[in-house]
Amino acid sequence: MKRILTSIVLLSLLFSCVPIQSLILGRPGKKDASRFKSKIISANTECFQFKASQKPLKLMVNNWTSDLPEFENIDSVCMQHRVRELLVIQNDSLVYHFRKNGFTEQSLHPSYSISKSVVSCLIGIAIDDGYFRDEKALVSQYLPELKKTPSADSLKLFHLLNHTSGIEGSLQMDARLYYGRNLLKVIPSIRFKDRPGTKQSYLNINTQLLAIILARATGKSFSKYAEEKLWKPIQMCNDAKWSTDRLGEEKAFCCISASSLDYAKFGRLYLNKGSWGDQRIFSESWYEKSICRDTLNGSSFNYNYSWHIGLEAYGDFMAIGLYKQHIYIHPNKNLIIVSLNDREKKLSAERVNWWSVFRQISDQL
Repeated sequence: MKRILTSIVLLSLLFSCVPIQSLILGRPGKKDASRFKSKIISANTECFQFKASQKPLKLMVNNWTSDLPEFENIDSVCMQHRVRELLVIQNDSLVYHFRKNGFTEQSLHPSYSISKSVVSCLIGIAIDDGYFRDEKALVSQYLPELKKTPSADSLKLFHLLNHTSGIEGSLQMDARLYYGRNLLKVIPSIRFKDRPGTKQSYLNINTQLLAIILARATGKSFSKYAEEKLWKPIQMCNDAKWSTDRLGEEKAFCCISASSLDYAKFGRLYLNKGSWGDQRIFSESWYEKSICRDTLNGSSFNYNYSWHIGLEAYGDFMAIGLYKQHIYIHPNKNLIIVSLNDREKKLSAERVNWWSVFRQISDQL
């Protein structure tokens, strides 16, 4: 049996060119933050604290799990699903908090693709800092490895932000990004399926290239720039971890791990359009460019600059990650909801519509 398994692994590697680690570990999971190398993003010594609510809320929602129009307490919904933490913050007060047994205020939770919105934020900050003229800067200026690749000559930062790069994606590429020893080795293998700015295709490589470009432009590691320009200025309470490859390159498309309340502070930054107290973290113009609908240059109606744009009637928007991680922001209600979950069975995951749950909560506030 051992010989057969070894043969299967070798054949898989031969024909798919994927890292052996991807075959051993399988799907991304909650233990990955400790399985991979990582860099620490240090917290601020002055920690911002949300106020405690004077009156706990009883929130009733319908998640349609039973196909019946029955409303139940949000606690019950959380316990039916693999929710690690769910918190609701309004007017800087923590009005509801579900925390699964075993987790604490210092527990770090994987972000998965929530990190894509963090990368978008850091690109905006880098533009404000003068490292890029604007988001129309040519990628080839920072990635000379792509200069001879057909179609790469017109690739710009905003194509990567909007996932309209035209790059051809594959499972093998994702496996190499997530499990590979050297992320930079993926760059020479990049090929284009479409001209940049013609079609939207959500790919991890788009965000990874943004992080590599940012590090080269600033002369600092991606996580160090995040620490200096984001983590410390908005007074995060806990150190975060950003997973890296074997050589220390951050997996920017997926792999920051942070506490639930620190994720909420990132939401608060966008709720306040880039301001933190009397300090401006990024320009309001970057906020306006990010949180808007734009269907030009191949973009879609509900996704812009690595943010999910919600319903026009609500004016809400979200950072979203695999296994239904969410930072939900509803400016009209001065509301932030953070939902952090473990992977659950496919049917259970499909039955609950968290966007609907968040809006039901907002309707009661």
